[in-house]
Amino acid sequence: MKKLLHIVLGILLLAIPSCEIPFTLDQEGQPRIYLQCIADTQDVHLSPRYASAVGDPAGALQDLQIDLRVNGEPVPVKALEGGDYYGNAVLKEGDRVQVRMQAAGVDAVEGYSVMPAAPVVQDVKLENVQADTIKATRVSLTLDHAPGEAEYYGIQILSFNEVHYLDGTSDGFHTYLTPGYYLTAAESVNMDLEDFMQVNYYGMVLGGRTFAPLTLVTQKQFDGPVYSFYLNSFDATILDRIRGSMPGGSTGVAGGGIVSGEVGGGTGSQPLDPGKMPVGMDTRYYVFLSRLSPECYHYARALYQSNFDFLSNMGLTPANFTWSNVSGGLGFVGAMATVQLPVIEIPKEN
Repeated sequence: MKKLLHIVLGILLLAIPSCEIPFTLDQEGQPRIYLQCIADTQDVHLSPRYASAVGDPAGALQDLQIDLRVNGEPVPVKALEGGDYYGNAVLKEGDRVQVRMQAAGVDAVEGYSVMPAAPVVQDVKLENVQADTIKATRVSLTLDHAPGEAEYYGIQILSFNEVHYLDGTSDGFHTYLTPGYYLTAAESVNMDLEDFMQVNYYGMVLGGRTFAPLTLVTQKQFDGPVYSFYLNSFDATILDRIRGSMPGGSTGVAGGGIVSGEVGGGTGSQPLDPGKMPVGMDTRYYVFLSRLSPECYHYARALYQSNFDFLSNMGLTPANFTWSNVSGGLGFVGAMATVQLPVIEIPKEN
C-alpha cells in the first residue's frame, strides 16, 4: 500500500483534467446474480441482487429459489424488507454454510464458507496518554493466543456521547470511529494506509453508504497476542483531511471508511440544543471485535481497494474489479464471529 506521500500525490493528480488513460470494456455478457451472504453465530443473512450486463437495463430477480444449508442440513429462509433474506441457525466454529440460488433467466450461483472461532479476549487495558497537545486513550486487547498469518479480524467502534445541560436534561448522539495507531505528527510520517483498510458494515451487509466502518485487522497489527489502538489520536485528523480532499459523487459506492466526505459522518440526534447551556459530556465506547473467515476478509479488502481507487472512479485508470468466491455469479459467501467488549466510559473534562 502506498505511503501517505503517494496518497497526497494521487490527490493532486485529480487536478489535471487532461490526464486520461483510454481503455475499453467488453460489453458482451449475461446478467448474473450478485450475492452477499454473511453468517454469524445466530443467523445467516443473504442479500441477492440482479446484476445487469454492461449496457443492459436494470432488472429484478424473478422466481428466486434459495437453498441454504448448514453442515448439509437445510435451513428455512425468510424474507426481509428490501429484498434480503435470513435463516436462523446457531452456528459454532467449523460449521459449513452453503448457499445456492437460482432465478429465471440467470445462471444459478453457489458458494460456501466455514464459521471461524470467536475471538477470546482475556484482558482489556486502558491507558490515558498525552503527547504534544494530543490527549488520547490507548486500548490494549489481549487474546488467548497470538494470531497466525492466516487469521483475520475486524473491529468496529461505536461512540455514544451524552451532553448534559444546566437544567438537568441531556441529549445524545453517536458515531463510528476508526482505531488510531499514530499518536503524534512525528509518528505519522511513516503512516501506512494498510493499517486503515476498512469497509462499512451495517445491517449484516458489507459496503453501502451508511457510515459504519469495519476496520480490518491482521497479524501485522498484533504484538504477540496483544492488539492496541488509540481513541482520539493524531491520525484520525489526517484521515478526516483525506476524506475531505477526495472527490464526491459516486466514489464512496464501495462503502469504505476512507471515502469522500459526503459519505462519512455521525448518526443520531443533534448533540446540542442551542437554547440550553451545556455543562458537561460523557462518552461511552462500544467495541465489537470479529474473527473473519478468509472469504469475508478478502472480499472486504477488495471492496476497500476498489473504493479507495478513486482514480479509476474518475475514469483515469482501468477499473479494479472486486473479489468473489461464488460460482455462476458475483459476490461472496463468508462468515464472522463477533464478541462485544466491556463498555469503555470516559468522562469529559470541563
